[in-house]
Amino acid sequence: KAAIKDELLAEVGLPLSKAPLLGFIGRLVEQKGVDLITAILPEIFASTDALLVILGSGHMMYESELLDLAASYPDRLHVHIGYSEELAHQIEAGCDIFLMPSRFEPCGLNQMYSLRYGTPPVVSFTGGLADTVTDSTAMAIEDGSANGFVFYDINSDAFLAAINHALDLYTNSDQWQQICQTAMEQELGWETSAMKYQALYEK
Repeated sequence: KAAIKDELLAEVGLPLSKAPLLGFIGRLVEQKGVDLITAILPEIFASTDALLVILGSGHMMYESELLDLAASYPDRLHVHIGYSEELAHQIEAGCDIFLMPSRFEPCGLNQMYSLRYGTPPVVSFTGGLADTVTDSTAMAIEDGSANGFVFYDINSDAFLAAINHALDLYTNSDQWQQICQTAMEQELGWETSAMKYQALYEK
């Protein structure tokens, strides 16, 4: 993962760093919580050493705002307007933390991709995000079920608190490795669901 992270940083023109790398992939629209990201970025950059890579396109207002932020923080933020399948996989695999603050998300795929890549997601408690991500509370870490970070109120303060919780745990290598390992071991394919459907049909 460290090697892929270095490749990603070089690809997007950010300085090689051991600082935590955050990623976001998605449509730049209100549903995806892009406004929450733009709201918290100045505070994140002021209070932590984290870097961020964003890939997506959408409303011109959000595109312009993110590009302005990237110009203001050229060594901390890279914004790629558009879509690239290759870059998307690099972000999922190379980042340390994946951001997905959607206001609603019936299923959600990127959080599942990030789990498989061992990139714990920070998600809002909604739809498929709530179904697949278990918050890294002390109890969940202790029982081995923690695989990401969840915030419950859709506002920038709650989102920022969840990110800071992730960044705090990132410095604890043993706990962080456990969370990443649990994330990668999630059964999110059709095998288990198909068996449940079959059992229901037979019943």
